[in-house]
Amino acid sequence: MLLLLFVAGAASAQTLTVYDDALQNGFLNYSYGGGSNFASTAQVHSGTYSIAFTGAAYNAVSFARPGQAVTTATYPVLRFWIHGGASGDQQLRIYLQLNNAVVANGELDTYITGGAAAANTWREVVVTFANGPLAYNGSFDRIDLQSDQAAAQPTLYLDDFVLGQAVATPVSTMQIDHDVTVQTLLSDRFTWRDSNNQPRVAVLAHNDGVTDHGVYGGALREFRYQLPNGATRIAGVTTYGNGGYGGFGYAVSHASRYAGCVGDDSPLGAYVSGTWTRVFEGRHHAIFRFTQNYPRNCSTTAPVVARTIPIVIDWMFATGHDHPLWAITWNVDQASPSAPVDTFYDDTRAPYGELAIDGQGAEDIDGTAWGDRWKFTTTSSPISLDSTWTWNVANTIPFVKEWIGGPLSGTNTRDATMGIVQTQTIDQQDAGGARDPGVGSDIRSFWNKTSANGNACGANVMPCPNDWPYQANANSVQFGPNNARLTWKTQYGFIGQSAYTLNNDGATPTAPGYPKKSYSTYIVIGTHTSAPVETQVAQVETIQTLTLSATVGSVATSGPAGVTRADTVTYAPAGYDHVYGALAFLASDNQLDANIAVGAGSLRKPLLIIRNFTAGEPAVKLGGATLTTDVDYFASLRASASELWITINRDLTGATNHLELISAGVPSAPAGVVAGAVTTTRIDVAWTVIGGASSYQVDRKAPGGVFMQIAAPATNAWSDLTAAAGTSYLYQVRAVNGSGVSANSSPDLATTVLFTDAALPGIAVKAIHLAQIRTAIDAVRNLAGQGSAAFTDAANAGLVIKSIHATQARTFLDEARGALGLTTGSYTDNALGGVRIKALHWQELRDRTQ
Repeated sequence: MLLLLFVAGAASAQTLTVYDDALQNGFLNYSYGGGSNFASTAQVHSGTYSIAFTGAAYNAVSFARPGQAVTTATYPVLRFWIHGGASGDQQLRIYLQLNNAVVANGELDTYITGGAAAANTWREVVVTFANGPLAYNGSFDRIDLQSDQAAAQPTLYLDDFVLGQAVATPVSTMQIDHDVTVQTLLSDRFTWRDSNNQPRVAVLAHNDGVTDHGVYGGALREFRYQLPNGATRIAGVTTYGNGGYGGFGYAVSHASRYAGCVGDDSPLGAYVSGTWTRVFEGRHHAIFRFTQNYPRNCSTTAPVVARTIPIVIDWMFATGHDHPLWAITWNVDQASPSAPVDTFYDDTRAPYGELAIDGQGAEDIDGTAWGDRWKFTTTSSPISLDSTWTWNVANTIPFVKEWIGGPLSGTNTRDATMGIVQTQTIDQQDAGGARDPGVGSDIRSFWNKTSANGNACGANVMPCPNDWPYQANANSVQFGPNNARLTWKTQYGFIGQSAYTLNNDGATPTAPGYPKKSYSTYIVIGTHTSAPVETQVAQVETIQTLTLSATVGSVATSGPAGVTRADTVTYAPAGYDHVYGALAFLASDNQLDANIAVGAGSLRKPLLIIRNFTAGEPAVKLGGATLTTDVDYFASLRASASELWITINRDLTGATNHLELISAGVPSAPAGVVAGAVTTTRIDVAWTVIGGASSYQVDRKAPGGVFMQIAAPATNAWSDLTAAAGTSYLYQVRAVNGSGVSANSSPDLATTVLFTDAALPGIAVKAIHLAQIRTAIDAVRNLAGQGSAAFTDAANAGLVIKSIHATQARTFLDEARGALGLTTGSYTDNALGGVRIKALHWQELRDRTQ
């Protein structure tokens, strides 16, 4: 039982309501530019009204409290709810003012759960003034939510504005928005929290519908992340008149030796329709799949006919990780019409495409780097064919990157990078090209050299663009504009040949390019100064030093060779699933006792895939300490594959990292359910965390009704904002995991009657106290289906409080509590006759109505 006592009519301690059906606590409507309706009934989060706002020409909803400034020390957080109306994605900017002067402002998206206003959905907005774009500590007397567009925006809705305290909350679950229109194409949008618990957003355009300048989609069309200064960078598609290059992450392949072609030898996959599938949507992990019949119009022998190769591309996102994983399988043996081995002599340049990595597409690329057998980097900027370079550091993990130098400028268009990093070493999976015999130059002549050794391409200092082992932005440097083209690349023959020349100088000169080819990479986008590509390369290097073991369950030593493939490969090292960049184990009876030994470096927030797992989310221990779900680890049950996916929110080092998964089966019923009125229209409900629970179900019993589920929160707390004043409710909670739903918790009572004088003991009991407790008791009786009580004496001012008043209150309250299945009796001084009435007696009555 939770006792929350407040002075009647006042807000709770350290909270200040700004708007709840109407402006409160001295706030005035200073909205400007029109478009605001503070009494809308079209979409209401709680109560009767909300604020409807149609943005246009930088108009705003504004709340002002002139002469009554508040401080961020007292109220560090602004909380409210936003509904995107029929379309969503409206752009707003929040301003704080003091004495008619702006003291802080920033884009609102960073603070919205899910990263943007959503169509037909209420989302919570938590503005922590000290964090994000505002980064403000001080006083303010006005809050503006301004339309951030000159053109008209669709109507949105705002509700339940409260200034209050920061609340330590678990990391948000992944937000997945289906069928949203972004950059003109129907898409799915993924919002997750990265390694710094900051929001990242990726938009994948469907590839089976309408087109943008002929581009079907099938790629990443928008990527958002938070900059160190709190601003949000939005890397969108490049355009320059023809749809640009359609985003990033689609397939391209070039033909080399051929008898002839009947069409384009290297079509852009974004211009080819296909299909898409939502393969896996967990609480913290997701896989989205594109499939396509990619055109191949050239062959090594006659007759030359147009063919297609079925390809599969998976995008994988994980809470706690910064970078999406991108994986592809080329099903060469399934070409149509059929294409026997050696029909194609092709490379792969996937993933391929462009994004405006600076947020605007306005800045020239300053440099390019890559790694095949050696690491190459340009050492002068901006990049040109005469840039100086080094290519003299040995390398094991294939990667490519490009960048715009820092530091951040006032427009936030500097300090940007994008890269691709393979999940395996170059020995495990060949990558890089430009040394196919008979085609171009042999780039090995530049290995372990620098530009000081002489020009690499005639009069030009840089290697010839066609000789770059990753195409990257070679053509942009050669022909302009110097934009953010980024590609992967392999040797010719990687697609189709029985044996193609590997990009090495080792003992094994060739590898097969038939019947199927698969590989996986990370798509890295961030600030150049934070070196995210180099950090991801180091992670793959660290993975190569791992030794996994298990005493309960086992280490997975093999698995599918690529996405959607039936054939398997041996993992190297054992337990490393390179397809999804995860550590793979097999559970035994849904249990695992394992160790992760890190030979070198630090393993950052590893992703684990536990196979043969058919139960609900288990208890997780690391080093003997029980971890807290959504705080210390992020779990998703993939029931269709009998897998549990877990991101450990820890960095692992050294030889001993003891991991235990203890399956709990169906979770136990929550204990310690506590419901208490915060205001006359809000009741907060909390309960103890249940290990292994993935979510909870909250039921409410209202007067005249039965228990009905009204919420399914992911964490162990929830606020009922639909409560009515002067009303009693019962709440019960269940825990949920993949194995099922727990039994009901014991119910708890809450009544939205707020009492005068927060602590009664030591205070003389007055008629107002008697009147309020009678109101609360009648509310409880109404919930129990009983009529109002017949009390002796009206609670008028000056009434002398007698024992009969307390005795009646106990009797009438116990009748109602007994009918509701709640405890009764056991009061202090059970027989009040002849006993002096104390404040404690009234306090106990208050407690039992709450």
